[in-house]
Amino acid sequence: MRREAFSPRWRERLSFFMKQLDARHDDPVAAELIAFLTEKQTIVYTILAQATSLAEQLRQGELEQVICHGDIHAGNIMIDQHDRIWLVDWDNPLLAPKERDLMFIGGDQGFVGRSAVEEEALFYASYGPAEVNSAAIAYYRYERIIEDIALFCEDILLTTDGGADRAQALHYVKTNFQPAGTIEQARRADRG
Repeated sequence: MRREAFSPRWRERLSFFMKQLDARHDDPVAAELIAFLTEKQTIVYTILAQATSLAEQLRQGELEQVICHGDIHAGNIMIDQHDRIWLVDWDNPLLAPKERDLMFIGGDQGFVGRSAVEEEALFYASYGPAEVNSAAIAYYRYERIIEDIALFCEDILLTTDGGADRAQALHYVKTNFQPAGTIEQARRADRG
């Protein structure tokens, strides 16, 4: 089983794309993505720097490693007709701090119907008392944002394939920057 290494892989990949912002694209979706990331580059470079700093801090620490799902978002949680909860899509488990999975709770990661604060309060009321490392939560939230943006950059900037999925990918990039979106939730965790 893989072990958490706090790899810079996605930070390096997004940094690569951020250095390409002066490239010209005839494709309107690619051009819009470049314009948007150019406008938001201070924020992107800030989260890249913060994720790098937190990764180094966590690498030095002694957080307990547990088996983590690695992708517990709303689409990977199923409730059957008997109200039993099932976690599906275990294609990438790893040994990591529990915060690797807990970062999804209150992180604006696709759960609907509640604010991030309400979601967190409801979850921890059932989860029970837990000591949670806010630096680890922040790191994992930043890393998830960075990975998602890097993957969407690949989809949009490296190919013109995908049709309507390309516009949807651009929309997903933009939602990270909305008020109370994923970036704000990562910053909230970072403030502890």
